Amino acid sequence: MRSVIFAAFLLLTSLAGAQPVLRATQLAEFADGLSQPHDAAFSPDGKLIYLTDMRNSRIQVLDAMTLKPAGSFGAGELSYPHDAEFDKSGRLLVADTGNDRVAIYEVKGAQAKLVAELKGLSGPEGVAITPDGRVLVTNTRNATISVFRDGKLERTLAGPGTMDGELRNPHDIEAASDGSVYVVDSANNRVQVFDAALKHRASFGPELGLSAPKYLAIDGDRIWLADEYNHRILLLDRGHKLLGVLGSGERGRAADAFYKPEAVLARAPHVWVIDTYNDRIVLLRID
Repeated sequence: MRSVIFAAFLLLTSLAGAQPVLRATQLAEFADGLSQPHDAAFSPDGKLIYLTDMRNSRIQVLDAMTLKPAGSFGAGELSYPHDAEFDKSGRLLVADTGNDRVAIYEVKGAQAKLVAELKGLSGPEGVAITPDGRVLVTNTRNATISVFRDGKLERTLAGPGTMDGELRNPHDIEAASDGSVYVVDSANNRVQVFDAALKHRASFGPELGLSAPKYLAIDGDRIWLADEYNHRILLLDRGHKLLGVLGSGERGRAADAFYKPEAVLARAPHVWVIDTYNDRIVLLRID
């Protein structure tokens, strides 16, 4: 596919003025048969991407650097999966939203076997593994976070509301290497940050003009965030300062335009945008 160089321009609604521009080269795109893909995870060796193909109720496996399909699995077992994450033993954990569980697979390439599940959830849409091995799951319907240790529910926290530590329609949850936990509090148009003990530490979002953010990716000391209803991807530092923007800010389907993108993967200098309502995933190199 011919490379396309683009610059995305947006205006801040805050006092910050023009948003920084990110320049990128489009390297690959995959859309064949996808239906509202939501999030994805790198294989432990980084060679493959496991993409939750939500409306097809399956996992699509792609080569990370070419986006060529390697196969798929989960059809007939999954129901509207949203998030995916590998644990320390190399098993793939899938937020199996329609089945109110986290499905756990042993995988080898595109071959997978369902070996376990975490139950008692309520519309789970995000799953994360902490450095100490706990599994954290966001429940969208009751606005809580479930904490599992060794396959057993340890506790449930948060609840509906707008105060610090409260949630509305939470989506992604990610654990950083230092133990910090990021929760995308979608209906509150913010991201909340918790410490390793899951005590609220900070929030950000209003100053960025977020509109229904969904999934984020931590890449070293940088954070990539899908700002769905603004049709853009934001790059932030770990102090939550805006560094740049991908996307035109208007609905579209091009190298510089997305339609309600819900997620992003990142591994410098590359970014994979899950362009949900364009039913595609796009690989970009940040220049």
